[in-house]
Amino acid sequence: MATKLVLRRIKKDAYDRIMKEGYIDEFKREELGVGETWDVLARILAHGFMESPQTHALAIMGGRYISGPPGVSTKLLSPDEVAEASELLNVILDRTIEGRHRLLDFTGAQGGDADGTPTISVEDCIRAFRCLRKFYAKAEIHGEAMILLFTTVTSSVEEER
Repeated sequence: MATKLVLRRIKKDAYDRIMKEGYIDEFKREELGVGETWDVLARILAHGFMESPQTHALAIMGGRYISGPPGVSTKLLSPDEVAEASELLNVILDRTIEGRHRLLDFTGAQGGDADGTPTISVEDCIRAFRCLRKFYAKAEIHGEAMILLFTTVTSSVEEER
């Protein structure tokens, strides 16, 4: 089994209601392009420093846990956190992703082998990064918040078996 990341942009009024009443399944747009690459991508964006979500990995590792759908780990980022995450993503270049993909240790990561090498290609990481950056940029422009849903799915490797 693997964990997949689904991002949902939510309007400010929906964010306010979530803060007041708890999780509601009301969103403006959904992004599935990060998917199973999220753990490797977060490590790349954090430059390996996973203990601190206030790095370029804020877009994946930040926010506060809230109660969400059963069996789904759910995090919420405020409009201000979304704007901060968007700005942090804007300073990362594709070649940064490439270099960190080559150099970092991915031991223990979903998408990492026991020897620390990534099983997710650099091309997939760059594609996922571009989806992430674009999704956050649009949310920032509209003053939106973000819900991150970490769901357990059958991994593509398990599907091949």
